[in-house]
Amino acid sequence: MIICGHSHVRPVEGGWRIDIPSHVASSLNLFSGQNIFGSGEQGSLRYFLSPLKLNPHISYFRVFLEDVMGSLATTTKMFSDRGINILNSAAFGFGNIWVSEYVADFNDVNTSPESITADIEGLGGFVTSREITELFPKAFSLDDSYALKEDDDGLYLVIPHLPDGLSGSDTYAVLKSWPQVEAIFMDFIAHGTKLLKISAMIKDVPGALNKLTSLLGTQVNMHAIHGQHHEAHTGEWTIYGILEVGNLSELKKSVDSESTILGFKAEALGWEPT
Repeated sequence: MIICGHSHVRPVEGGWRIDIPSHVASSLNLFSGQNIFGSGEQGSLRYFLSPLKLNPHISYFRVFLEDVMGSLATTTKMFSDRGINILNSAAFGFGNIWVSEYVADFNDVNTSPESITADIEGLGGFVTSREITELFPKAFSLDDSYALKEDDDGLYLVIPHLPDGLSGSDTYAVLKSWPQVEAIFMDFIAHGTKLLKISAMIKDVPGALNKLTSLLGTQVNMHAIHGQHHEAHTGEWTIYGILEVGNLSELKKSVDSESTILGFKAEALGWEPT
């Protein structure tokens, strides 16, 4: 399951400080003094971090599957039939969709990430009963190394440069940890972007999460979501997203009338709501 958090990026000696929230750090067993490897993506505001030094032969696949019998097994079998070593994998349900992650090693195999991508896409095509709905391959090349440090504010790292296009002023980073694939995907959010941190308590009944995300989806482009089960009948969800339509008052009003949503709070990060 994804574990997400955020950091207000701050200028410090030697570069830019990025705090790693304690629940994100603990999901990967990160600690002060440890080396963590990282790399940016050309032309992107995304940065990849991992305690494992992955190499260009390693690819990351994120596959959305319809929740039908055999879809997950069929996808996994495609890797093994081609002799591809799956270093780590994870899967979790989201409504009627399965999200499946793979970190796979293509070294010394007679196939490529592009080839397996085409094969997976060919499983379902564009028909109603398709199993594959989306596919995101990503090749890792984690050449940078950073020492994790800790002070009274917690665990952090310092990177020398921000991605192109960021001024540093009121820049935030949304961190998404995937424990089963040993990686953190860090998305930088530029100044002026209407970034929200949303906390919602919902009833633990079928369709409650789908109702929440459907209501938010009319105004918010959601980037990260994770949940924590509290009691027999409730669950708390944290969502990061960009407010694209309307304002916070309208957003709150849209969820207030939904009986499955027991509590709702939206916090503006790096901008002032009107």
